[in-house]
Amino acid sequence: MNRIWRNEHGRVRTPWRVVTMIALLAAVMVLVNVGWRALDLPGQQEGGGWYFLLFAGLISGSSLGIIVLLLRLFENTGAAAIGLPLRAAAWKATAAGTVVGAAPICLLVGLSLVAGYGSVSAGNLTTANLTAALLPALIAGFLLAGWEELVLRGYLLRQLSLGLNSLAAVVITGTLFGLMHSGNPGANWQGLLYTAIGGTLMGWLMVRSGSLWLLIGYHFGWNATAYNLFGLELSGFGADASLLAVTLTGSDWLTGGSYGFEASLPAMIFEVLVLGTFTSRRYGLRSVP
Repeated sequence: MNRIWRNEHGRVRTPWRVVTMIALLAAVMVLVNVGWRALDLPGQQEGGGWYFLLFAGLISGSSLGIIVLLLRLFENTGAAAIGLPLRAAAWKATAAGTVVGAAPICLLVGLSLVAGYGSVSAGNLTTANLTAALLPALIAGFLLAGWEELVLRGYLLRQLSLGLNSLAAVVITGTLFGLMHSGNPGANWQGLLYTAIGGTLMGWLMVRSGSLWLLIGYHFGWNATAYNLFGLELSGFGADASLLAVTLTGSDWLTGGSYGFEASLPAMIFEVLVLGTFTSRRYGLRSVP
């Protein structure tokens, strides 16, 4: 029995580490939802931005605690082992990632306007929904981006790299990233494929940089620029409040169809170009904290 649980070095085997994480995260999701209903709180979407922020904070905070606990329990290490050192310089990596994450979206919008298949107008941002929708959406967006990166490109990528190798870990986590969006409104095969490709490249960026803060910034920068700046439909969801409203028209391969711009070929090409350049040998990122 001990051989099933532990390897020849006496460490808990990778599958059990992953299963333990999944079981604990699932338990947290259940507890949060049960507690939410017991308190008779409004739905996270129907209740407005601040309720959604509360939900995002509970999920991401609990998940961080669980993963730090598992790192301590199984490896006798801390958050720094998954690229999440809690030190002041971390904000630089997060800011750098945010800028890089915004770049493909800006390139896409610029192309759509120049090529004539996109138009831009003032968004639906008002004084009222600035605090009721936009501000909590930005904070919740950062927390949820952090949650996804913590689970996929943080703990899971590390465990799979230790049990298999970095390349296999990157492909597996990228594929899972795509599949996680299969239940989104308007999901189509292009969107899931391109999301998986993007997730794989993000995994490789994690391997190259060793900084989860960088990945959290990238994920947040992508979402916030598309959703809150340009008002683009993001993974099937429309923006509640945005500074601008960009509309894409034309064939599905240009607009992404029902899934939104992330299922468009130009968006995928720009993301590959930006991430490919950023993770190339010439632009090695090992110095990023």
